[in-house]
Amino acid sequence: MNETIDIHLTLTRDKTNSMDFRDTYSGLEDIWYRFDADEVGNVTLQANADGFEHLARYFLKMARGGKYPGYHAHHSLEFGEDPRDSKGRELTIMFMNHQDDKSRSENNQDSSES
Repeated sequence: MNETIDIHLTLTRDKTNSMDFRDTYSGLEDIWYRFDADEVGNVTLQANADGFEHLARYFLKMARGGKYPGYHAHHSLEFGEDPRDSKGRELTIMFMNHQDDKSRSENNQDSSES
């Protein structure tokens, strides 16, 4: 490891089944990212610096915010100038404790607030 980056970040601790996204955008002026998947399931994420920082804040809130297993939110595959996906596809980001929680989260998906 050569150099380090010192980061100080304060995020709101939201409820276990909801998230306030305002602090994930705070101070960022040009958020852009896009997720793509090919026919065999390979996923590509492209983002500019503000897009990566927004996603990092989002994931930190998911990791440290005490989310209930199964909590999820739906997003378009692209965030930025034209966030609409013409095929109606979406990105679902879901909090789980372990990979084997999948069946439990599928049962809670309809009742979880996004």
